This record gives sequence, C-alpha cells and structure tokens, in this order.
Amino acid sequence: MIRFKFGLPGLAILSMEIYLCAVLEASLLPMPKLKDSWREEMNTLADRAHHTYNSIVRENPDFVPYFRKITPLSELSKLPLGSRPAKRSKEGGVETLRAIPWIFAWT
Repeated sequence: MIRFKFGLPGLAILSMEIYLCAVLEASLLPMPKLKDSWREEMNTLADRAHHTYNSIVRENPDFVPYFRKITPLSELSKLPLGSRPAKRSKEGGVETLRAIPWIFAWT
C-alpha cells in the first residue's frame, strides 16, 4: 500500500495533500452537534450488527468449516503476505485464522 500511494512523486504529493486536508479539516473545524436521536439509532444499529456478526462468525460451529470450503483461504494462506504463518491450527474458531488471509478471503 505504501508503494501504491507513495511510489511515484506525483501520487505521493496527491496522497499527502488528501491526508493533510483531512487532518486540517478534522482539527480546525468544529464538530457538528449530533442529535441524541441519531446517536441512539447508531448505537442500536451497532449493537444489532455486532450481535448478528458474532452469532454467525463466533457462535455458529459450522461457520469456520464452511468459510474454509467456500473461500480461497487455503490458497491465500500459502502466499508470502506477512511475517507470521497464515494460520495457527486447522481446528478451532475464527481466532485460529491470521488477519491477512481472513480479510482477503472474507472480501
């Protein structure tokens, strides 16, 4: 990603301009006042999303075997994408999967 965004001088300058503008905007402009109703709705949606994700990914014992069968996880695990092994063990839940192959396969 670093090479992609900063490998060419023109792209590096553009990327830095984007980052600088975002930091300045976030730092100098006042935060908009959020309505309590909006914050409550976002908290409700976040709680529902978190519960649904956990019920599928962490609490369903069939998820990891299914995930391993329908995604290219085993192929991604063989790529030299990081300094650690791509998996910790063949048994177990989502915790046994390494982040990079998990994210690529999930995507």
